[in-house]
Amino acid sequence: MFRKTISPLWLLLLLLPQLSSAEDLFSEKQSPEISQDLVEIEGDKLETLLDRKMKARGNAILKKGNKTIKAEVIEYDEISEKLITQGNTSIESENISLTGSKLNYRLSDQTGQMEDVTFNIKSDKKEETVVKKNIQVTKRYYDFRGDAKSIFFEGENKTKLESSRLTTCEVDSNDWYIKSKNMEIDTKKDQVKASHASIDFKGVPIFYMPSTSFSLNKNRQSGFLSSTFGTTTRSGFDLRVPYYFNISPNMDATLSARYLGKRGPMADGQFRYLSENYSGINQLQYMNHDEASGRDNRYFLKLTHQHQFGSGWSGSYDLQKVSDNTYFADLATMIQVTSVVNLPQRVNLNYSGDIWKLNLLTEKYQTLTNASNSPYQRLPQVNLSGKKDFDNFTLDFKSQWTLFERDDKFASTFTDTQKITGSRLSMTPAITIPLTSSYGYIKPKVSTNLRSYNLNHSPDNNKDIITPIFSLDSGVYLDRNINVLSQNFTNTLEPRLFYVYIPYKDQSLLPNFDTGLADLNMQTLFYENQYNGQDRINDANQLTASLTSKIIDRNGKERLSAIIAQRYYFEDRRIFGNDLLEAKKANSDIFMGASAKLPNSLNLDAMFQFDPTSNNLLRSTLGGRYNPEPGKMLNVSYRLVENILDSNQNLEVFNAAGQWPLGNRFYSIGRYNYDLRASQTIEVLAGLEYDGGCWVARSIFDRISLPTTPEANYTFFVQLELNGIGSIGSDTNRLNTFLYRNVPGLRTVNQIPDVNRQANFN
Repeated sequence: MFRKTISPLWLLLLLLPQLSSAEDLFSEKQSPEISQDLVEIEGDKLETLLDRKMKARGNAILKKGNKTIKAEVIEYDEISEKLITQGNTSIESENISLTGSKLNYRLSDQTGQMEDVTFNIKSDKKEETVVKKNIQVTKRYYDFRGDAKSIFFEGENKTKLESSRLTTCEVDSNDWYIKSKNMEIDTKKDQVKASHASIDFKGVPIFYMPSTSFSLNKNRQSGFLSSTFGTTTRSGFDLRVPYYFNISPNMDATLSARYLGKRGPMADGQFRYLSENYSGINQLQYMNHDEASGRDNRYFLKLTHQHQFGSGWSGSYDLQKVSDNTYFADLATMIQVTSVVNLPQRVNLNYSGDIWKLNLLTEKYQTLTNASNSPYQRLPQVNLSGKKDFDNFTLDFKSQWTLFERDDKFASTFTDTQKITGSRLSMTPAITIPLTSSYGYIKPKVSTNLRSYNLNHSPDNNKDIITPIFSLDSGVYLDRNINVLSQNFTNTLEPRLFYVYIPYKDQSLLPNFDTGLADLNMQTLFYENQYNGQDRINDANQLTASLTSKIIDRNGKERLSAIIAQRYYFEDRRIFGNDLLEAKKANSDIFMGASAKLPNSLNLDAMFQFDPTSNNLLRSTLGGRYNPEPGKMLNVSYRLVENILDSNQNLEVFNAAGQWPLGNRFYSIGRYNYDLRASQTIEVLAGLEYDGGCWVARSIFDRISLPTTPEANYTFFVQLELNGIGSIGSDTNRLNTFLYRNVPGLRTVNQIPDVNRQANFN
């Protein structure tokens, strides 16, 4: 084996006779810049031709920087830095390796040509862990490989391929390829461009792209995204072809051409921007003519923006509008969209300081139903609050001024009471004197609510009311060590008492702009006022008692908890009148709850509301979640709600959802939501995923009853996801959002760790 090191300074030797040989020159310490230009050749035999060319035969290797070239024969010209190889040739660099039949290459400008090439492009990283929808998932990066008839090197990091194929499949799998007549790879920009390209799946061309581009590491860039398609009963076949504009590092846009089989063409555009201090998303959907409904100019507009001005100031707006009331029911495919009945048109300005907080709001809604009880418009609303902690007490101040208006769209259906508009001022100063220690606390609080109205369309235009409020919150922390099944645990006992006194004030003549009676539950039991909003304050002389117990393991994880609570009334609540049947009761319902986190990945939850007077169970929620490992998950729940005012509003629902591997690379996804009282199915979802290793296929069927239409809507999603490239079929973001909502905790195949995926291959 012979080796020779050659430097671009070789010609300089002819001008330096004082140096007897090249060895004298190389004995000097080389700078890092010079060493990077060194060329090293080795082989079984070395030949020198015309004092400028080197030829290495047998196991020939040429190295320069991070590039290594191997061949049977390498001929190198030291003047032009050009090399020619014979026999099997390979090139190894930091992230790319190539093999071919022969190579003609110039080291100085990294240009040349290689024939009959196979190549591998390695990703900088393999995977990372991210959190989506409060679920920790694995995000993967893929290595690419392929072949080409010819590769043309066009400078540093730039390569052009002729008659090429590209895939992320393993070497022993050729399930899919992107075939292209011409393909350009720029590793510096992390970009691949291809023309006259097609996607071959299992040897069958399934998609043609006259021009496409994508990132090797999922970085953003302009170009056509994968087309998506699906079908619904209301709109028929749904095809969407999106084009992505990478405008700048903090700005992008997507323009989609959409075609609905029963309705016709539609345009959909989205513009996004993000900076250190602000961000926003603007979206417009437009259909010139709907062939199914006969409507013209159907559209949906959504403008959102959040802004941090600095010094505690921030602002935002959310402006949404549609052309007609049935737009979402006709054109949307996701239930969280089709069920929308009120579209907000809202602008906020906020200030948050150490003591004071300010919120300025203007808000109105576009109501998509014909209901006359559409929300009041707030034009505007001002919230001012402040809180200051002193050594022995805390001062708290809340205030709100709102100008309420009504939407004239429903004016003809309004009653005299509903026609009332005007302004409302509410102020509540409070003082709390907390007494705390390591084993408990006592927090007495005194406050006063002042409300003043200036009304229109009312017999009495001005109304004022003052309501004092007193509350006392107290609790004790007790704990002990216990041993269960030879394991040590901490058992806590936490009794709590919450007393409230509010004198009765007649509020029957006051308008009700935004106030409703909150459900009594485990949380609202400890509220001073059972009403939501500012128009009503209940009278109270009551005590809420609760007892909580927990079992905590030595790692601080809560394994078991249970709570029971009840409210005791010392006087009848006159404010409720006949609106609340239990206003005369001496005690509230009993509320009980329990939660268990068992070592076998099984979590159980239960919550009950029991009426001791009638001996009836008014509410119950039972739930279980089994999640032994990623990709294996099952949720089951039962919910019962008895409405004591209107039995027609009773609710009894069973829900089951989950994901489970079926073996042989298949995964099942499903949800079943059933109304037991109405004996009616609310929603059925059935899905199947197949893990092809370098690709994933999934199909999802969904049937759901919509609140805006009497007919159920059927949707069918089909998607082929090519790892590292993208998906064909249903839009990935929309489909994932749909799945996360229906099956909380779900992980799609590519979000499951490899060790769990491999277990499902057999």
